[in-house]
Amino acid sequence: MISDNKRILIVVTEGPTDEEFYKRVINYTKAKNKCKKFNFNEIKYMCADGIGNLHRKMLAKFKIEICNNSEYSKYEKIVCFCYDKDVFKKTNTNPPINRDKMKKDFYDCGASKIIEIVADDMIEDFFLIDIQGIIKLLKLGKKYKIPQKESLDLLKQMYKDGNKIYSKGTKAEGLVDALNMDIILSKICCQLSLLCMELGYCCNNKIC
Repeated sequence: MISDNKRILIVVTEGPTDEEFYKRVINYTKAKNKCKKFNFNEIKYMCADGIGNLHRKMLAKFKIEICNNSEYSKYEKIVCFCYDKDVFKKTNTNPPINRDKMKKDFYDCGASKIIEIVADDMIEDFFLIDIQGIIKLLKLGKKYKIPQKESLDLLKQMYKDGNKIYSKGTKAEGLVDALNMDIILSKICCQLSLLCMELGYCCNNKIC
Protein backbone atom coordinates (compact mmCIF):
# COMPACT_ATOMS: atom_id res chain seq x y z
CA MET A 1 0.00 0.00 0.00
CA ILE A 2 1.56 3.29 -1.08
CA SER A 3 1.23 6.17 1.37
CA ASP A 4 -0.37 9.45 0.26
CA ASN A 5 2.11 11.38 2.41
CA LYS A 6 5.50 12.40 1.10
CA ARG A 7 8.14 10.18 2.64
CA ILE A 8 11.92 9.99 2.56
CA LEU A 9 13.96 6.98 3.62
CA ILE A 10 17.43 7.65 5.01
CA VAL A 11 19.59 4.51 5.03
CA VAL A 12 22.52 4.91 7.43
CA THR A 13 25.29 2.33 7.08
CA GLU A 14 28.56 1.60 8.89
CA GLY A 15 30.78 1.56 5.80
CA PRO A 16 30.87 1.94 2.00
CA THR A 17 30.61 -1.79 1.23
CA ASP A 18 27.60 -1.99 3.54
CA GLU A 19 26.05 0.91 1.63
CA GLU A 20 26.61 -0.87 -1.68
CA PHE A 21 25.06 -4.03 -0.28
CA TYR A 22 21.89 -2.35 0.98
CA LYS A 23 21.49 -0.46 -2.28
CA ARG A 24 21.54 -3.83 -4.04
CA VAL A 25 19.07 -5.22 -1.50
CA ILE A 26 16.64 -2.40 -2.19
CA ASN A 27 17.01 -2.63 -5.97
CA TYR A 28 16.63 -6.40 -5.81
CA THR A 29 13.48 -6.04 -3.70
CA LYS A 30 11.97 -3.67 -6.23
CA ALA A 31 12.74 -5.99 -9.14
CA LYS A 32 11.60 -9.12 -7.29
CA ASN A 33 8.25 -7.54 -6.46
CA LYS A 34 7.85 -6.15 -9.99
CA CYS A 35 7.01 -2.78 -8.54
CA LYS A 36 7.68 0.53 -10.29
CA LYS A 37 7.41 2.64 -7.17
CA PHE A 38 8.45 2.29 -3.55
CA ASN A 39 6.50 3.63 -0.59
CA PHE A 40 8.92 6.58 -0.62
CA ASN A 41 9.32 9.70 -2.71
CA GLU A 42 13.07 9.59 -2.19
CA ILE A 43 15.78 7.36 -0.72
CA LYS A 44 19.06 8.78 0.56
CA TYR A 45 22.14 6.95 1.81
CA MET A 46 24.50 8.13 4.53
CA CYS A 47 27.77 6.31 5.26
CA ALA A 48 29.19 6.67 8.77
CA ASP A 49 32.66 5.28 7.94
CA GLY A 50 32.73 3.37 11.22
CA ILE A 51 30.15 2.47 13.85
CA GLY A 52 31.60 5.06 16.22
CA ASN A 53 30.34 7.75 13.81
CA LEU A 54 26.85 6.29 13.55
CA HIS A 55 25.47 8.57 16.24
CA ARG A 56 26.95 12.08 16.42
CA LYS A 57 28.38 12.39 12.92
CA MET A 58 25.28 11.00 11.21
CA LEU A 59 22.98 13.02 13.46
CA ALA A 60 24.69 16.22 12.34
CA LYS A 61 24.46 15.14 8.70
CA PHE A 62 20.79 14.20 9.12
CA LYS A 63 20.05 17.57 10.70
CA ILE A 64 21.83 19.59 8.01
CA GLU A 65 20.83 17.65 4.90
CA ILE A 66 17.33 16.54 5.84
CA CYS A 67 15.78 18.29 8.83
CA ASN A 68 17.03 21.79 8.00
CA ASN A 69 16.31 21.35 4.31
CA SER A 70 13.05 23.11 3.39
CA GLU A 71 12.56 20.60 0.57
CA TYR A 72 11.80 17.92 3.17
CA SER A 73 9.95 20.06 5.71
CA LYS A 74 6.63 18.24 5.17
CA TYR A 75 8.10 14.79 4.55
CA GLU A 76 7.83 11.81 6.87
CA LYS A 77 11.45 11.01 7.66
CA ILE A 78 12.11 7.30 8.16
CA VAL A 79 15.64 6.43 9.29
CA CYS A 80 17.00 2.93 8.76
CA PHE A 81 20.17 2.11 10.71
CA CYS A 82 22.18 -0.78 9.24
CA TYR A 83 25.00 -2.04 11.44
CA ASP A 84 26.73 -5.11 12.87
CA LYS A 85 25.81 -6.62 16.20
CA ASP A 86 29.17 -8.19 17.02
CA VAL A 87 30.65 -5.21 18.87
CA PHE A 88 27.65 -5.09 21.19
CA LYS A 89 27.96 -8.77 22.10
CA LYS A 90 31.56 -8.66 23.28
CA THR A 91 32.10 -8.71 27.03
CA ASN A 92 34.43 -6.43 28.98
CA THR A 93 34.19 -3.68 26.39
CA ASN A 94 32.27 -0.44 26.28
CA PRO A 95 29.77 -0.27 23.41
CA PRO A 96 30.94 2.14 20.71
CA ILE A 97 27.59 3.95 20.79
CA ASN A 98 24.55 4.22 23.05
CA ARG A 99 21.85 2.98 20.69
CA ASP A 100 18.92 4.14 22.82
CA LYS A 101 20.38 7.64 23.10
CA MET A 102 21.15 7.65 19.37
CA LYS A 103 17.55 6.86 18.46
CA LYS A 104 16.20 9.43 20.93
CA ASP A 105 18.44 12.12 19.43
CA PHE A 106 17.30 11.29 15.91
CA TYR A 107 13.66 11.45 16.98
CA ASP A 108 14.28 14.76 18.75
CA CYS A 109 15.94 16.09 15.59
CA GLY A 110 12.97 15.24 13.39
CA ALA A 111 12.86 11.54 12.53
CA SER A 112 9.30 10.27 12.14
CA LYS A 113 10.23 6.61 12.53
CA ILE A 114 13.38 4.57 13.08
CA ILE A 115 14.01 0.97 12.05
CA GLU A 116 17.15 -1.11 12.44
CA ILE A 117 18.68 -3.82 10.25
CA VAL A 118 21.21 -5.52 12.50
CA ALA A 119 23.56 -8.13 11.02
CA ASP A 120 24.13 -10.92 13.50
CA ASP A 121 27.11 -11.06 13.95
CA MET A 122 28.45 -8.95 11.05
CA ILE A 123 27.64 -8.15 7.46
CA GLU A 124 30.50 -10.35 6.25
CA ASP A 125 28.35 -13.31 7.32
CA PHE A 126 25.76 -12.14 4.79
CA PHE A 127 28.39 -12.02 2.04
CA LEU A 128 29.71 -15.49 2.86
CA ILE A 129 26.31 -17.05 2.29
CA ASP A 130 27.33 -16.91 -1.37
CA ILE A 131 30.83 -18.22 -0.78
CA GLN A 132 31.02 -19.59 -4.32
CA GLY A 133 30.44 -16.11 -5.70
CA ILE A 134 33.39 -14.86 -3.64
CA ILE A 135 35.58 -17.76 -4.83
CA LYS A 136 34.75 -16.83 -8.42
CA LEU A 137 35.41 -13.12 -7.79
CA LEU A 138 38.83 -13.85 -6.31
CA LYS A 139 39.62 -16.43 -9.03
CA LEU A 140 40.49 -19.03 -6.42
CA GLY A 141 39.51 -21.95 -8.65
CA LYS A 142 37.05 -24.81 -8.36
CA LYS A 143 39.44 -26.91 -6.24
CA TYR A 144 39.96 -24.16 -3.66
CA LYS A 145 39.84 -25.53 -0.12
CA ILE A 146 37.82 -23.22 2.09
CA PRO A 147 39.84 -22.31 5.23
CA GLN A 148 38.61 -23.48 8.61
CA LYS A 149 37.77 -19.96 9.71
CA GLU A 150 34.57 -18.00 10.16
CA SER A 151 33.03 -14.65 9.38
CA LEU A 152 35.44 -11.73 8.92
CA ASP A 153 38.52 -13.93 9.46
CA LEU A 154 37.39 -16.28 6.69
CA LEU A 155 36.74 -13.46 4.24
CA LYS A 156 40.12 -11.89 5.00
CA GLN A 157 41.88 -15.21 4.46
CA MET A 158 40.08 -15.79 1.16
CA TYR A 159 41.12 -12.35 -0.04
CA LYS A 160 44.69 -13.06 1.04
CA ASP A 161 44.62 -16.35 -0.86
CA GLY A 162 43.46 -14.37 -3.89
CA ASN A 163 46.39 -11.94 -3.47
CA LYS A 164 44.07 -9.16 -2.36
CA ILE A 165 43.25 -7.44 0.90
CA TYR A 166 39.86 -7.19 2.56
CA SER A 167 39.75 -4.42 5.13
CA LYS A 168 36.54 -3.92 7.07
CA GLY A 169 35.24 -0.40 6.82
CA THR A 170 36.73 0.27 3.39
CA LYS A 171 35.21 -0.30 -0.02
CA ALA A 172 35.74 -3.80 -1.41
CA GLU A 173 35.64 -3.26 -5.17
CA GLY A 174 33.48 -5.75 -7.03
CA LEU A 175 32.43 -7.76 -3.98
CA VAL A 176 28.77 -6.75 -3.74
CA ASP A 177 28.25 -6.98 -7.51
CA ALA A 178 29.65 -10.53 -7.46
CA LEU A 179 27.13 -11.79 -4.92
CA ASN A 180 24.05 -13.81 -5.84
CA MET A 181 21.26 -11.92 -4.12
CA ASP A 182 18.75 -14.74 -4.65
CA ILE A 183 20.90 -17.01 -2.51
CA ILE A 184 21.68 -14.43 0.16
CA LEU A 185 18.25 -12.89 0.62
CA SER A 186 16.60 -16.31 0.83
CA LYS A 187 18.64 -16.82 4.01
CA ILE A 188 18.28 -13.39 5.62
CA CYS A 189 14.74 -12.47 4.57
CA CYS A 190 13.48 -12.29 8.17
CA GLN A 191 16.26 -9.88 9.11
CA LEU A 192 15.22 -7.52 6.30
CA SER A 193 11.47 -7.73 6.80
CA LEU A 194 11.16 -4.35 8.57
CA LEU A 195 12.85 -2.63 5.63
CA CYS A 196 10.67 -4.45 3.10
CA MET A 197 7.52 -3.44 4.97
CA GLU A 198 8.60 0.21 4.94
CA LEU A 199 9.32 -0.05 1.22
CA GLY A 200 5.71 -1.11 0.77
CA TYR A 201 5.93 -4.89 0.59
CA CYS A 202 4.54 -7.59 2.84
CA CYS A 203 6.13 -10.74 1.50
CA ASN A 204 5.51 -13.02 4.51
CA ASN A 205 9.09 -14.23 4.01
CA LYS A 206 8.08 -16.13 0.87
CA ILE A 207 9.22 -14.01 -2.09
CA CYS A 208 12.99 -14.06 -1.56
